[in-house]
Amino acid sequence: MVEKCMKAYLPGVEYVHIYDGNVKIDNFESPIGVTPKSNLLRYAVFADQLERAGCGVIVSCCSLMPRAVAYAKEVVSVPFLQLDAVVLDTVVERYNRIGVINTTAYVVPYVEEGLKARAARLNKEIEMVFSNNTTALELFNAGDYEKHDAMVIKDIRKLDEKGLDCMLMGQIPFGLMDEKLKKLPLKTPLFYVGLDAFKRIDELLGERV
Repeated sequence: MVEKCMKAYLPGVEYVHIYDGNVKIDNFESPIGVTPKSNLLRYAVFADQLERAGCGVIVSCCSLMPRAVAYAKEVVSVPFLQLDAVVLDTVVERYNRIGVINTTAYVVPYVEEGLKARAARLNKEIEMVFSNNTTALELFNAGDYEKHDAMVIKDIRKLDEKGLDCMLMGQIPFGLMDEKLKKLPLKTPLFYVGLDAFKRIDELLGERV
């Protein structure tokens, strides 16, 4: 996802991509809603390494790691951004009844926490409705992306009939479905990690020039 989105949204920007499969393993071996200490440490180490390598902005592309971002940003002097933060900001600022597409129960506490914290800062009440279809993730992990996308789109259409104010794609990798999502004839505004999130990265880079 990183390479595709950087080329599409921030062409010409040099980037360093760190991936450690142990982050995912430790997340899914921990109880739902618990960010393992091992991943807090990993993110702090990654952040330090990236800053020392000359990176002006650090971005987390994992939906289960906002607490790790909050922890690790304390060890660096450059901005450390959770990629979907911009999207969460937008939906809470504009809407009250939010439908959330998710394909794993693990993401629910983090999305709830992120949306509720933003709502509290704005002194407003919000309602969240989750799709909670975990079958699609099994298809994604098996590499059957077409069936995964079809199942996710089916869930979007179901939420679209519930009279919600907006719909949020609750996991960052849903941004890979951008072309399909843009073509959906929906009554409800749909938000996901895309151009706006990467524009924020560009803004942060510009602020450091």
